[in-house]
Amino acid sequence: MEKLFDFHFHLLFKHYIGVDAQKGVLALDEDLKTSGVANLLNDLLGGPFDSQSSPSKVKRSLLSLGVTGILSVEHAFANRILQVVGLDFSSILPLKTSVFEEVRAGKTSYYQQFKDQVGFHLQKETELRNSFQIGFLKRSDWAGKSSQEIAAELGAENITWLAFSIEGGHNLSDAPIRKGIPSRNPERQLLEIQDREDIDFISINLCHLSFIPEQPLGGFAQGMTRIAQIAFKSEDFMPKFGLGLTELGKKVIAQALTHTTKPVLIDVKHMSLYTRLDFYQYREQLILQHPEVERLPIISSHTGFTFTSAAEYLEQQRFRSSTALASGLPVSKVEPENRRIGRTNDLVNRGLFANPWTINLFDEEIAEIMQSGGMIGLSLDQRILGATNPAADSLRDRYYEGEYVAYPEWERLFRDGKLPGEEKEEARRSLVPSKQERHSMLLCLHLVHAARVGYANQNWLEGTSPWDHLCIGSDFDGLINPINGFEDVTRLGRLRSQLMTYLPQADKYLLPHAHLKVLRYNPDGTVNRAFLEQVIDAFLYQNGHRFIIRYLLNWKSAGLPV
Repeated sequence: MEKLFDFHFHLLFKHYIGVDAQKGVLALDEDLKTSGVANLLNDLLGGPFDSQSSPSKVKRSLLSLGVTGILSVEHAFANRILQVVGLDFSSILPLKTSVFEEVRAGKTSYYQQFKDQVGFHLQKETELRNSFQIGFLKRSDWAGKSSQEIAAELGAENITWLAFSIEGGHNLSDAPIRKGIPSRNPERQLLEIQDREDIDFISINLCHLSFIPEQPLGGFAQGMTRIAQIAFKSEDFMPKFGLGLTELGKKVIAQALTHTTKPVLIDVKHMSLYTRLDFYQYREQLILQHPEVERLPIISSHTGFTFTSAAEYLEQQRFRSSTALASGLPVSKVEPENRRIGRTNDLVNRGLFANPWTINLFDEEIAEIMQSGGMIGLSLDQRILGATNPAADSLRDRYYEGEYVAYPEWERLFRDGKLPGEEKEEARRSLVPSKQERHSMLLCLHLVHAARVGYANQNWLEGTSPWDHLCIGSDFDGLINPINGFEDVTRLGRLRSQLMTYLPQADKYLLPHAHLKVLRYNPDGTVNRAFLEQVIDAFLYQNGHRFIIRYLLNWKSAGLPV
């Protein structure tokens, strides 16, 4: 039976924050489901509230391995929920109001909420194993086993094995939320987490989607679009402060990567562009002090691509920007040029475009992650992949929706064109999808682009390739708008046929690096089916399977290709 890997989704988040309208508590065998007016609003927003990867859906899916994130609700999400044209619709959502009220009123800390969610997952562990065949991974349970033994055991039982990740460094803040008290030693909370024997974590995102005044670790990239802020509204979704990593952020990174028995990988998703570039440099400094850090890969667990290099974007100023004052503080908005990356045969929505916001990876970063032996999970959120308007997505102005960046970052990157370290980086017709399948084509264009960047920027050992570093990172149940046809984890079994159809088309029609083909072709010009199936197998499962084995071996290669 075919197996799938998902690098980033949320198994129980909606069960932690959700309720059943009749029964109150949402049982594990139930899904979070909107109804009535709430269902209409959910549909308007692209379906973020209904369950997409609940235990019952995972059980019915082909998911065999994955990483589930634990995420404390940020103040920005609790601040103002679902207020439309001045009317408050929050009460119609099947959400546990006590969770949001505690955060809004500062009656808890993010670290306490994180520990509560950890306890919730562990409390449900036996039920998940017995009723849904879902098991949690800990390195200590697999100690002393070889890579071959681990591979055999992972595939022997009819169990979906999941590792844990920490989504957002705010989870480490032990200070009361919004009470003006700083969290001074987040690395100590991380050490406490790493030393726990009952749970193990594969990675942490240093930042998430909002400003955390009690514990700034680094700049975050704007991820909430205008339509998304209909559901959740807060000034804190707008980056305003900081430039790169803070000293607190560096302490967290050092603690994560230098723990002797349970290092935690750094996931660059949600960092601002400047902070990511700063991190790559800081990691090199850390390797000089702690050579063992070099074995630990960089990851981006649920992302999309900008389809350009940072050098080209900044030096050619493929954006327009402006600054203003908001509440007495300087704010900066950058409007990147729309970037056409492919086409379809649909008369209205013919063009396919990237999402050029800096939350997505630039070409240099794709190469950096691959060079580290890391992994890139492709998000199944249509907004991240580039879709915006379902009715007329090809009718675009020159510039994409503006994103806010912190003013110091705007000065350095977008006004002066300077990267961390003060230096400018050196520059560097056939079957096409129907209107209903344009999102599948967007996904394939992302895959082909990553492979092209990998081949163009790195020499590959025999038996390895850029295709080894790509996987699904759906972000299901992370309040996303899933791509058409893949509304939840049970639909992922359809991906293979879509990839078989559209990967060859993406390789033919992707505009950036058009001269470089990344599939193999027969003498008659047709695509080599065996190689196509090989890279699809790698993306859907094999890469994630190998990555999880490396994690269980505590990142010792043990003969596995990186």
